[in-house]
Amino acid sequence: MRIRSLFLLGLFAGYSNSFAQSSLSVEVILNEPEAGGTLRLALCPSKEAYDTEKGCETLSVPATGRTVRCSFGVVDPGTYAVKVFHDINSDGELNTSWVGWPQEPYGFSNDAPVNMGPPSFKLAAITIGEKPLTTRIQMR
Repeated sequence: MRIRSLFLLGLFAGYSNSFAQSSLSVEVILNEPEAGGTLRLALCPSKEAYDTEKGCETLSVPATGRTVRCSFGVVDPGTYAVKVFHDINSDGELNTSWVGWPQEPYGFSNDAPVNMGPPSFKLAAITIGEKPLTTRIQMR
């Protein structure tokens, strides 16, 4: 009986580890803290999701103060990228100029550099393990 109990305990321990989860907190440093509005964040689990925003988990939080802290709660370990924009007029869209350049502040995980368009998933990628992670994004 004891061997069977140990076997089942080991089986359940392995089973529970295969579903390990963590959390991701994001600290966004605003460059226009007095503007109000809403921060719109997207946590993207792959290059395809990052490029299309289909399959990304999203958050909308009030843009109050110089630093805004928010959390994506339960996140499976893996590689992700975060996109954020400061929706100053709260219309739900990143407003752009006639040539497509953003007219509202924006940022990416790893403070990935922008060069004639958004950075690649690879440059913005962060790895979430089994322990909670906090990442900072400076708005541009």
